[in-house]
Amino acid sequence: MKTDGIGLSAPQVGINVQLMVFNPVGEHSEGDEIVLVNPLVNRPDSLTVDAQDMAGARFTINLSGLPARVFQHEYDHLQGILFFDRMSNEVLDSIREDLQAMEKRYEEKTGFPSPERIDSRRRRKVAVGFGKS
Repeated sequence: MKTDGIGLSAPQVGINVQLMVFNPVGEHSEGDEIVLVNPLVNRPDSLTVDAQDMAGARFTINLSGLPARVFQHEYDHLQGILFFDRMSNEVLDSIREDLQAMEKRYEEKTGFPSPERIDSRRRRKVAVGFGKS
């Protein structure tokens, strides 16, 4: 599948599991694809992530700079937190119409409902992890 961007979490594509993939380079066939299953993390500037690979083997990865920011953004998606959930009300109100217009364009272009709707702000989804009940 051809996509733009440097990261994607399973809930963004309708799969309610704790899985994300990202490549800080952002180009297909360049850089390393990093796949994390059931990641656990705090939100510092640099971080160590404990996760599982696709075969279920545990591993640890150290991230800082842009890779750490990308990971934390994708991790938010795993927790049902959207980028506008972290905005102040003032900032959100100043761009609300633009966000709603983007949602409408997405829906018109794809024929699907927008996966990130401004009217769903603060509503949390509970995702399940691999190997969790």
